[in-house]
Amino acid sequence: MPRVPVQLGVLLISASAFAAEHWAFQPLKPVKGAGVDEFIQAKLKEEGLKSAPRADARTLIRRASFDLTGLAPTAEETEAFIRDTSPDAYPRLIERLLSSPHYGEQWARHWLDVARYSDTKGYVYAREEKNWVHATPYRDWVVRALNADLPYDRFLLLQLAADQVVPAKSPDLAAMGFLTLGRRFLGVSHDIIDDRIDVVMRGTQALTVACARCHDHKFDPIPTRDYYSLYGVFQSSAEALVPCAASADEKLAELVKKNRDLMTKRREEQMARTRARAADYQKALTELDKYPEQGFDQIIDEKDINPFIVHRWKAWVEAHPGLELTEEALKKEDSPAYVPDEHIANNEMYFPTGIITELWKAQGEVDRHLLKTTAAPAHATVLVDRALPSTPRVLLRGNPLTKGDAVPRQYLSLFGGQRPFTKGSGRLELAQAITDPRNPLTARVMVNRLWQHHFGRGLVSTPSDFGKQGGTPSHPELLDWLAQRFMDSGWSLKAMHRLLMLSQTYQQSSQTSDARDPDNRLLSRMSPHRLSFEEARDAWLTAAGQMNLKVGGRPEALFGASNKRRTLYTLVDRENVPAVMRTFDFANPDLSIPQRSETSVPQQALFGMNHPFVVQQARALVRDAAAGPSGAARIHWIYGRLFQRRATQDEVEAGLRFVGEEPATLAVETDHSKSWQYGYGEWDESAGRVKDFKALPHFTGSAWQGADAWPNPELGWAQLTAAGGHPGNDRKHAVVRRWSAPASGTYDIQSVLVHEPEAGDGIRGFMSHSRLGKLRDTRLRASKADLSLSAIEFQSGDTLDFIVDIADGLNSDQFLWSPKIVPSTQATGSGGDTPQETWDAGKDFYAQPRLQLNAWEQLVQVLMLSNEFMFVD
Repeated sequence: MPRVPVQLGVLLISASAFAAEHWAFQPLKPVKGAGVDEFIQAKLKEEGLKSAPRADARTLIRRASFDLTGLAPTAEETEAFIRDTSPDAYPRLIERLLSSPHYGEQWARHWLDVARYSDTKGYVYAREEKNWVHATPYRDWVVRALNADLPYDRFLLLQLAADQVVPAKSPDLAAMGFLTLGRRFLGVSHDIIDDRIDVVMRGTQALTVACARCHDHKFDPIPTRDYYSLYGVFQSSAEALVPCAASADEKLAELVKKNRDLMTKRREEQMARTRARAADYQKALTELDKYPEQGFDQIIDEKDINPFIVHRWKAWVEAHPGLELTEEALKKEDSPAYVPDEHIANNEMYFPTGIITELWKAQGEVDRHLLKTTAAPAHATVLVDRALPSTPRVLLRGNPLTKGDAVPRQYLSLFGGQRPFTKGSGRLELAQAITDPRNPLTARVMVNRLWQHHFGRGLVSTPSDFGKQGGTPSHPELLDWLAQRFMDSGWSLKAMHRLLMLSQTYQQSSQTSDARDPDNRLLSRMSPHRLSFEEARDAWLTAAGQMNLKVGGRPEALFGASNKRRTLYTLVDRENVPAVMRTFDFANPDLSIPQRSETSVPQQALFGMNHPFVVQQARALVRDAAAGPSGAARIHWIYGRLFQRRATQDEVEAGLRFVGEEPATLAVETDHSKSWQYGYGEWDESAGRVKDFKALPHFTGSAWQGADAWPNPELGWAQLTAAGGHPGNDRKHAVVRRWSAPASGTYDIQSVLVHEPEAGDGIRGFMSHSRLGKLRDTRLRASKADLSLSAIEFQSGDTLDFIVDIADGLNSDQFLWSPKIVPSTQATGSGGDTPQETWDAGKDFYAQPRLQLNAWEQLVQVLMLSNEFMFVD
């Protein structure tokens, strides 16, 4: 078949390439159909299968509510829907849910998984602010865009090239967080660009283009040249921090000016240094082995020859054979001496190490102001086209030191002969190629993602890999029909939700099964699924009447004392994703995640049984239920909150029996948590005591400290954990672990203080008795001290403080100190087997005293962990 070029915007697509290649690369086939059910029923009929009956009303409203908003319906909403027998009751329900502001929150979370969303950069050098300034604006933009039903082609265009299609300070600039919220990779540009190629191509095209970084793709028609064509697009784009709202913040303007003035000054100095040493750089070309291009870990002094500039010099000479680098030529923007006027993230490699630190510090002042000042305008980290776009070269085997042929910036060649991009970096043209209606992948990929989230599995089971190693469509005609309907609707996501959810296929019961289709691939029934972690936490808060439904805003720590907001607004820290979120299959924020695992492991049950958060919600629900006129009425009310239905007679009787029984006595260790306090204060040398003990105000789940953020402006590094801690930033903020004697007598103290780091001047440690004053003191650096004491007399209520401060300076002052206290004499029972009572700082370390749940609270906790609550039918 001859290769006939087809004009496709910036694409020239070969019709023969489509016809001969893999199914996903072929154009959409014109398919006739009256609806989703026609395609599903045809497949079922082929296999001799029948559809399950329609689900009951309660199941449908619960299923639709969780699917579209991530929240359970209220008992009142459920009852009203059950009683509404009009034929349009269900369509009206879908419209109400699509109009909810919480629709955008639920579907934003699905997209944020694909966009590898995080509020932090991952590991960065200490000189750089670790939190992304633009994470919150991006997340909130996605929520707003979905609520407004922004056409999907526009949704993608803005995330790839908003800088070129909207005005300055437009809120839509926040969309470009899709490209710029990935890991920092310690500033290694090759890895940052690879991450951006991967998220764009897997997220929008379901193609694993990043596999072609080192060699031609092993399975798909994606040569290495294609990878570097896209590489050139992002290499020709630079990060920029810009406002996406109007600003009247004078302090911010002052910090921005200070930062810009410093950058201008340091750029001019660096360019002058390079021009002054032109002969040295020319000579360096004859000894390139001394100047490794990948010297990211090198410390460069102002007097050193900069390896990065050496290799830029080499590239300029190769591109301009026979031309001399004169003083005038060195001042031009394309010269190797020129330092681009860009964000420090783009040009730090031009500077000596000390200046890099200085510039990042200035940028950090701007970033921290934006992060901590509630009145500061939202900012976006966008990509902007560089004045001089790069012509990329293939890096042989992915090695930057071995450059191959130059390639044009253009779209993938699997679509046939392509036109090189001509507008700046080509990023806008790339976005237009992706969103072109005749691109066969974009609509297919998105409708498959929608299908996956509604039915539990995509029509293609590998939603971010439509290549030859991916799955094949279970219903290929349906996939193409949906893709065409999607585009015909104006790329409306809400129109597709209606189309899918109003189908009889979606409304089926899950209570039947057929051995001929055990995986339900042909959809003869609906598949139940467990709530995601976000849905489960939100459901617990909602049932307890504790949920704060405010939309948008800054993130909060997952289990922060004041955090009653939807889990979407939890701080996502790449370096420290909370263990419970990992346990419940939260998406890895380092990667574009198309679908989450759904595991069942013991740690999930243990969290529900033991974590204070679940206990707090159970207690709150019981408090709300207390007004019931009878035990049976309370049980009905609890079932309504949790399951949106009344309890059955058997459930009422079982619940009443449970709460009426005397709880069994449990043989547990004595609770000593109330004997300990955690605080800070200044050591008084003359008095031998802490001057003014103040409690540390915030518990993270594993440490007491000043606030969610650590360190924080108020108390700095002050922190106490089960094993030790860290003093505050000065002697006025020594950390204090205080024990209170429960009874008069003499006690032995087993106590070893350890300071491990070689750096700094070490720490000071003290033990102080509330009546007797100082008992022991020491000064440690990279050593340990045994501070044990025997037979110390205490009266009931006396306290013993274990105090650590920074000594003379703040530097590597973390310590280990977990004392134990036992009575000096121990009475024994008749058998001599009474265990010794021990106050153990490590074992007793809790946020609050451990209290036994009463029978009603235990009942509610059990119901909160039941399958009926945790699964959507």
